[in-house]
Amino acid sequence: MLVASYNTASPWGSFIEGAYTTRRAHLFAQQINYYMPDVLGVQELNSIWQGKMEELLPQYAYYGVKRGGDSKEETSEMSGIFYLKDKYQLIDSGTFWISNTPNTESKFDGAACYRICSFAVLENKTTGFKYIHMNTHLDHVSTDAQNLGGNLILNKSQELKQKFPDAKTVITGDFNQSIDGEAIKILSANGFTSANTVVENGDKIATYHGWTGKKEDAPIDFIFADETMKIKSYNVQNEKQGNSFASDHYMITAEIDF
Repeated sequence: MLVASYNTASPWGSFIEGAYTTRRAHLFAQQINYYMPDVLGVQELNSIWQGKMEELLPQYAYYGVKRGGDSKEETSEMSGIFYLKDKYQLIDSGTFWISNTPNTESKFDGAACYRICSFAVLENKTTGFKYIHMNTHLDHVSTDAQNLGGNLILNKSQELKQKFPDAKTVITGDFNQSIDGEAIKILSANGFTSANTVVENGDKIATYHGWTGKKEDAPIDFIFADETMKIKSYNVQNEKQGNSFASDHYMITAEIDF
């Protein structure tokens, strides 16, 4: 299966030449339709782009919840999950907040904004294979909030594994930490492998480029697979489309065997 993670920067980037929101939404959909991942975790997707994707990505279904705490719809972020609807059916889903009260819409004290992790439990309609996809966007200001996120995500993954013991688990997201960050270490020390470790210098290939197109920097976007899965490939899809990028992040993809 091909898994992807993509920070879409839906509300941002309109000041960049050729990067106004509607055009970028079409570039984003064009890229997804080209690579056609089985499952895609997105960050900074708002309901405006979600509505556009219903038309532009008709082969996908979507689960996502607004994080809360935003003053306007344009910046009301979801950390949602797209999945091929002819291949998978949704059998469970949920969202928790990266805070001290994760079951309630809330913000961690010291974080810049509300942060969430959403999950979808998918079942292959043909084979019965069950797959848990967790997707998040950790805070960009508070290291404590980031580290709490790593622990909460790990705990929820273990809880879901007890509920679905035969399911495999993948975690995607913009962690706002590099490979040596504590949230990354928490997952890596507890049964998850970062996909960028299967390629040479994967920890030096940028995933955030800030509209510049830079390629060499520590990644902050990650795909993790549980230790029962085999990561066959990992790529940072850093191509420019025309005179614009679809986002200030690159999409990352991993081919994973189970």
